[in-house]
Amino acid sequence: MNLSETLNKIRNYTRENLELQKCHHFLFNLPLDKTSIKADVLVIGLNPGERPSDWDYVNTPNTPTEETHEFDFHEEFGKGRASIKWSKDCKEYLPDSKIFQSEFFFWSSPQTEEDEKKEKFSERFGYKFKDCPHFDFCKECNLELIRFHKPKLIVATGTSWKVDFFSNKYDLKHINILRCESDKRNRKIIHHYEWEDIPFIFSPHWSSGFISNEEKSEIISYLSKFT
Repeated sequence: MNLSETLNKIRNYTRENLELQKCHHFLFNLPLDKTSIKADVLVIGLNPGERPSDWDYVNTPNTPTEETHEFDFHEEFGKGRASIKWSKDCKEYLPDSKIFQSEFFFWSSPQTEEDEKKEKFSERFGYKFKDCPHFDFCKECNLELIRFHKPKLIVATGTSWKVDFFSNKYDLKHINILRCESDKRNRKIIHHYEWEDIPFIFSPHWSSGFISNEEKSEIISYLSKFT
């Protein structure tokens, strides 16, 4: 299997769907360390975040730039992948792992919600995030990604409605739920599923999930069992 073919499929799909061209970039098969070829761990987010400063670095008109194994605009134009807080978070939660990133929705936006303080997701794309018509295409590409890497672990960051929604979308097998009893909120911090015997674990978002030190410690400890 050639992931460059999958990447070209995403590029062509972006050209065919005009609303997707409104984003700054898309993300797929992005290594934290560009010398890595195969992943120990895949980290899957909702979609790539987007800051106003990202638009200082643009590709050709109507063609979003990329965060991929073939081209990473942060490496080409910015301060490099290692300088990004999310990269540091991934390495903190998954130390000594070869980490690649993907998304449930590949294209960037300032938010996935409808908060008035930022450009709403629906303002950009014409539909709310949960009503997105492109999840099946992204699933098809992500399954090609998983089959290529055969990782020890897949981690999806973000809980609430996302767990049921994407565990059903990806036909995951439920294994376990873990609460953090040392934190007074006693909330669910691990939703353990499997995809064809590969652990597929949802946890609160590492940068915006209001994770306490106690929760962080337990999440890191749980993930380390598989890496």
